[in-house]
Amino acid sequence: MEPFRSMVEKEYNPFNLRNSIEARLIQQELEKMHSNPSDDFKCLALTSNPYDWQFAIRGPNGTEFEGGIYHGRIQFSEEYPHKRPIFTLLTENGRFKTQTEISFRDFWSLWPFSVRGALLKLIELLPTYPDGALGSVEYDKEERRVLAIKSREAAPRYGTAERQKLIDEIHEYMLSKVPPVPSDGGGDIQVSSQNDRDKRKQGKRIYNIIGNTIKSKYSKQTGVFDFDHTKKRLHLRSEKRRKTTTKESGPNASNS
Repeated sequence: MEPFRSMVEKEYNPFNLRNSIEARLIQQELEKMHSNPSDDFKCLALTSNPYDWQFAIRGPNGTEFEGGIYHGRIQFSEEYPHKRPIFTLLTENGRFKTQTEISFRDFWSLWPFSVRGALLKLIELLPTYPDGALGSVEYDKEERRVLAIKSREAAPRYGTAERQKLIDEIHEYMLSKVPPVPSDGGGDIQVSSQNDRDKRKQGKRIYNIIGNTIKSKYSKQTGVFDFDHTKKRLHLRSEKRRKTTTKESGPNASNS
């Protein structure tokens, strides 16, 4: 007869659903994340299927995503870690299509792979532009900020009651960790609008003026743009040209 302890473990430990090395690896990774929680993200696994997780990440500070809470899903293969899990977002965000596999490009070649590392990479990718990558969308920063505000209002409605319970729990956790969307729009946002992207593709130099600071997309230097000094200099230059023109058109001007 099977020992009572073993029977109890099988009944209450969801990761015994599949008695495999892969399932144990997934369980160990989730346990590590729970023992070292982060304010940047939160993950929970379905009790009915340990290969299916829910997560949420915060928007990166200093961007139009700041203050946003973005929910998603991770689907592991039974071949994990040899086959990478599929990440999808459920919250409309302005960077990745919802319920569509996210392309991490070269990140998948890194070893050892970890879900923690992938979620941090996903936060890093949010304010970047995809240049036509599959599963991506390109919204202006103003639209993205509106979506960031909306993302806090309520967790997405998705899937079964069990899944929804996890989503709601994760949302409450993230609300307690992620400050609201800043009223100034997320600080000095470094992400270009659609018009900026069009100009960049045409090889044109793009400048962002933030306060009295001017920044070039193709320059490592950042300088202070003194509007008063520049206005005075332009005025003096204009006066000099006017006097020169008057002198040349006077009675002593040569006929040419």
